[in-house]
Amino acid sequence: MVTIGRIPRLVNSFFRPQQRFFSKPAWPHFRGLVMAMAVGLEHTVGRLNALLRGHTHRTNDGEFLWRSRWNESEVLRAIALQQFSRLYRPGEPIYFVIDDTQTLKRAKKMEAVGKLYHHAEKRYATGHTILKACLYYRGITIPWGSWLYVKREHAAGLDVPFATLTELAARAIESLPLPPHFPVTVLFDSYYLCANVARAVENKGWHYIGVAKSNRRLTVEGRSHRLNRYAGNVVRRCGKWMNITGLRRTHSYRVAERIGTMKKLGEVKVVFSRRRSDHSVIALVTNDLQRARQRVVGDYLRRWSIELLIKDEKQHLGLGAYRVLRYRAVVRHLHLVDCAYACLTHVGLEAQRAQGHNKNKTVLRLPPVQQLKADLRRAVWNEAVKEVAKVSHERTVIRRLEKLLAA
Repeated sequence: MVTIGRIPRLVNSFFRPQQRFFSKPAWPHFRGLVMAMAVGLEHTVGRLNALLRGHTHRTNDGEFLWRSRWNESEVLRAIALQQFSRLYRPGEPIYFVIDDTQTLKRAKKMEAVGKLYHHAEKRYATGHTILKACLYYRGITIPWGSWLYVKREHAAGLDVPFATLTELAARAIESLPLPPHFPVTVLFDSYYLCANVARAVENKGWHYIGVAKSNRRLTVEGRSHRLNRYAGNVVRRCGKWMNITGLRRTHSYRVAERIGTMKKLGEVKVVFSRRRSDHSVIALVTNDLQRARQRVVGDYLRRWSIELLIKDEKQHLGLGAYRVLRYRAVVRHLHLVDCAYACLTHVGLEAQRAQGHNKNKTVLRLPPVQQLKADLRRAVWNEAVKEVAKVSHERTVIRRLEKLLAA
């Protein structure tokens, strides 16, 4: 793979606004590591450093990750708000999505590593639990933040205040600086349907949609019902078939609704839905009592955007590939991965803008992450050819490089 020298013009407008957050020595490290993550195939510090032509030794990148003075959350949020403002159209729905993921780590000296149950592999292991948050707006996923969950027994030794995953989720919601009149809907799964998260959403003046566990109880007209028994009866008696569109496809759902109260949540609307190809019924809970039931289901399907974000970051950007030992270095690696994802989103949006594809579209569609990585590699290769052309007088070499680039 060609090494990275000069930053391609294609991403200059992405990096330039972030320079204000870094000192002069730290700035090349940030820009170089994000570029290397965005184009590279391996994502340890050593491998990333090897992609950077004329860069300092890899140990300096390690120092940058845990010692250098910069605020990783501030940088990522500035990038997210920059992308959101460029996409913004009044009245379009805004989704703030929360989920968690796990990375398996066996290094005994790696900070904050603890025992966890890995849901994908269905076994107990050691590793990190990471809370992720993103904006989903007009079909574009914009990373907002990554929080490393630290168990109570590790928090004191790391000088980190202990917080549960739901408390971290509430902080993530509080950190989004959009005013109450913005049509924000917060989406999450059943683990985050709790008083902490619901209160954070309501304090912002927004709405939430989450899945209720089957053992939750709903009180309707003075009668308390256990959802695992109540949901199927309601859908069977009162449900209507509706075609509802998710992120990409349209499916048929049988949908019914009830308004009642739930413990620690107060008055809520519960929408019961069953997909035609599935026999299980899910209960979606929202504090927006006026929202139509088909819209509640359609909005909740946007939660899948964060699943795709996590998948892309793990497979193509090295979300779980870190080997650094320090807690702060791990957190910064996670944020750099988010920055690299945002950089690739910028590449896709710029390409569409240049072709005039997104002027009148409400919902945008970007190519897959692997294609965006290939486009950015091509831009890096193009810059390398230009650098060779400036210093070489061998026209045959230049023509050969141009043919390779075209191929």
